[in-house]
Amino acid sequence: MKKIGVLGSINMDTSLLLESLPSQGETILATSKLTGPGGKGFNQAVSAARLGAEVNFIGKVGADEFGRQLVTTLQQEGVSTDHIYVDANLPTGEAIILLGSSGSNMIVVNSGSNMGLTPADIDHSEQMIADADIILAQFEVPVPVIEHAFALARAKGKITVLNPAPAKQIPASLLQLTDFLIPNESEMHIITGCDTDSNESISEGAYKLIQQGVGSVIVTLGERGILICHRDGSIPIPAQRVQAIDTTAAGDSFIGAFCTQLDAYSDKPLDNIIEAVQFANRFSAIVVQRKGAFQSIPYIHELIDIQA
Repeated sequence: MKKIGVLGSINMDTSLLLESLPSQGETILATSKLTGPGGKGFNQAVSAARLGAEVNFIGKVGADEFGRQLVTTLQQEGVSTDHIYVDANLPTGEAIILLGSSGSNMIVVNSGSNMGLTPADIDHSEQMIADADIILAQFEVPVPVIEHAFALARAKGKITVLNPAPAKQIPASLLQLTDFLIPNESEMHIITGCDTDSNESISEGAYKLIQQGVGSVIVTLGERGILICHRDGSIPIPAQRVQAIDTTAAGDSFIGAFCTQLDAYSDKPLDNIIEAVQFANRFSAIVVQRKGAFQSIPYIHELIDIQA
């Protein structure tokens, strides 16, 4: 069983379903509303757990009802919450998701206690990091905290996976500690300035990151699929052809599934990466055909049923 440590965000999500997304200054009416657990870290952890991984979560919630509900939900999903800490001053994170009928979305996050995580919290979780196979993080928690966790993970020979969302410039010191960087196309543009309509330009941008220390860059491109960029070139993986109705948790589910398939001891590491991407691609294709964030994430038997 793969052991995955997820360092990340936990939010209570409110999704407003709309006929179309609003223009600037426009007031529109929602057709319905969904409320439930979310956050990139939460969704990635649940994805990995539903695929059978042993998942430990490092995060922080507020001393409030939302925080208690989120911790309980993770426990019900089989995720260990021994390393979720409580911030007495900051509220639990919240997100507002505007979801258009075509499946496109806009998301605004109030980070709250997610940004209250400290390097000291990571020190309290050092043994869990040492016991994990993979440490996965996103930019919805403080970057210095991620860097500290990745440094501990690297010192123990663990795989590190970074989802740079929301996108920002990445310190060189963190790039050097990152085995897999997994942005979407807009994040890749912000990080590198590349033209994301061109696989050649994406590859050039990825190679610059690899020269700075990243092991591999895997760019998710929506309907265009995925581009795996490594030191010796790039490999396009086509998207699954499905009718998307809600893409909210697509990227998170892809990343969680990808981590469950990585094998640090593979004698053919590039083949393993390709297989992990293809598996994650199939998994996230199920997610986009359903409404909701974590509610849309399938269990492993559903993927097996589809393959059969």
